[in-house]
Amino acid sequence: MIKLKKFDNGLTLTTGNYPSFRSVAVGFFVGAGSSFESDSENGISHFTEHVMFKGTADMTAAMIAERFEDLGASFNAFTTKESTCYYFKCVDEKTEECFALLAHILYGSMFDDVELDKERNVIAEEINMTGDDPEDICYDLLARRRYDGTGLARTILGPTENVMRFRGDDVREYTRRMYTPDNTVISMAGNITEEQAAALVEKYVLPVCGDGRCSKFFAPSVAGGGFAKFEKDFEQVNIALGFPSASYDDSRYAVQSIVSFCFGTGMSSRLFQRLRERQGLVYNVYTSCSRYKNNGTFGIYVNTSGGNVEKAVSSVADEIRTLVKGGLTEAEIARAKMQLKSSMLFGIENIMSEMSVCGRYALYTGKPYDIDADIRDIDCVTADDVAKFCMSGVFDGPLSLAYVGKKQFAYDDMYENTAGEIRG
Repeated sequence: MIKLKKFDNGLTLTTGNYPSFRSVAVGFFVGAGSSFESDSENGISHFTEHVMFKGTADMTAAMIAERFEDLGASFNAFTTKESTCYYFKCVDEKTEECFALLAHILYGSMFDDVELDKERNVIAEEINMTGDDPEDICYDLLARRRYDGTGLARTILGPTENVMRFRGDDVREYTRRMYTPDNTVISMAGNITEEQAAALVEKYVLPVCGDGRCSKFFAPSVAGGGFAKFEKDFEQVNIALGFPSASYDDSRYAVQSIVSFCFGTGMSSRLFQRLRERQGLVYNVYTSCSRYKNNGTFGIYVNTSGGNVEKAVSSVADEIRTLVKGGLTEAEIARAKMQLKSSMLFGIENIMSEMSVCGRYALYTGKPYDIDADIRDIDCVTADDVAKFCMSGVFDGPLSLAYVGKKQFAYDDMYENTAGEIRG
């Protein structure tokens, strides 16, 4: 069972005790991401994640890396639109030393401008790499249309000109505002008890994290739509379609997961079987459901050659109409349930995955994650629930469409035709 403890200053600790493991995974989840940035500071959450490991008063960047590796630990960080996570995994006997080190970094980094100058060039190269990846571009374009007018429309990396401008004072001010205890969840999973985890927090975090409060505003629920394109001489074309759907901790999520699996996640899914196996139109086609605090997107992604774009998109639209009108079969639903439950249970066997799931859930909801409740929700889904979900207006909502590839036809016509085909 996952335990959750909230300290007087607002800091949250979630612990999953798995004594059969000989390892421990720890993540500091901060509710700071591109969704909470202004246009002028877009990219600073990701920038902060990068420069957090560039040195404290006592340790250089090299010393930090060497110390983690001396302890046999792996460590890293990542940024999303609504959170930033710093984490490590180590053998259980080195948990305290690794935890003390990560806490020292998070609350003692100096953000020296000389070190920042070195790292900003690394981030600029990362932005350039994204510009060469058509799939990444497609995701960003879809978010821009789907969440237009909110912080969720911004990219995580931000524009290069912002990255080249950020200074140490900018990062210090940003962490002062956002890295507050009430905006932070510490997630631990593995061979560690709730009492041991709380003792580490009390010893290494509470004395240095302060009691500040974060004033942030989540992006409101939006139902954006529209078309966006990026023309470049790529060999393949990437298409993304997005529909407003279930947000984080939405009661419809179990149903949506089953629909997504049957429609475009597994190799037995309708889209994969039709577009790849029977028609040979695409290299890849899949669905993906992104969830945020107040928003969600049911996304469909297609990778194909330029000559097959219109046929592929038309086939996707046809399958959507079929899904809305007829729902899913009992056999499809049973297969999806088994696959989803297996994935959840397999995740417990990956201690990093378990730590991450529990940390994100506590950050979004303030509650401990309960895998048994999720499994019960999956088990309870009926064909009637699926039919109601498919006919509830998800696919009747505003369509967002992103195109990345060669310039080859009238895009406005493609958008209008696709929207019209989906609605029949």
